[in-house]
Amino acid sequence: MTKHIRIVTPHTTPRPFKLDEVAHLSATADVKFSQVGIDRGPSSIECQFDEVLCAPYVVGRCIEAEAQGIDAVIIDCMGDPGLGAAREAVSIPVLGPGEASMLIAVMLGHRYGIVTIMDRIRPIIEDHARVYGTYDRLACVRSIDVPVLDIDENEGKVVDALITQSTGAILEDKADVIILGCTGFLGVSEKIEAGLRDRGLRVPVINPLRTTAMLAFALVSVGLTQSSIAYPWPGRKSVKGYDDLPCPPGTGNAT
Repeated sequence: MTKHIRIVTPHTTPRPFKLDEVAHLSATADVKFSQVGIDRGPSSIECQFDEVLCAPYVVGRCIEAEAQGIDAVIIDCMGDPGLGAAREAVSIPVLGPGEASMLIAVMLGHRYGIVTIMDRIRPIIEDHARVYGTYDRLACVRSIDVPVLDIDENEGKVVDALITQSTGAILEDKADVIILGCTGFLGVSEKIEAGLRDRGLRVPVINPLRTTAMLAFALVSVGLTQSSIAYPWPGRKSVKGYDDLPCPPGTGNAT
């Protein structure tokens, strides 16, 4: 049976071409992908304030996905906004590219480096690495100083900057795996790998959205999801002011 995985993009800027990033996976596995955004919240995710604004609506999309019979959900942001809360609210697997990429990275090398959009993201990523148990394997967090919404304006410049910072992460910070630190870096992982090979550096470059998509498919295929002990159901509790959000089973909104 075909597995259906939902990509939840946690901001209000349309990004329908995210499906292009995983389209070829459907040709090699019995899986289909769909994508939704959120109607209320920030236009991009670049700080903790943005994460807080989007989190309730991310969780709402996850609840909606489970009600629609979706098999797993991916939160389309390296900051994994609302990840733990969504896992409490639904029983289907919910994955964040930040967590998934870090855990895969420590399987592929001794130390990993992350190259992200802006330096203001670095403390968030470092904090997440501590929570995910991979901080002692984190070689560095580097940035290219390009906001999320400007990534598409000059792909050549972005690719060159990613190659430069990845090279520094390997040669100066001793990383042996590179994670692209934004799910908005679309269709460039192969170019980064090629650019590094041209410099004599053969290391894995993790594309976070593609990697998380296949991890979600793997979990669904073997019947695994998050533990209800680690992520307990919210239980019966009234919630005020979120009438437009779907509720987990057994809960209800109160106005």
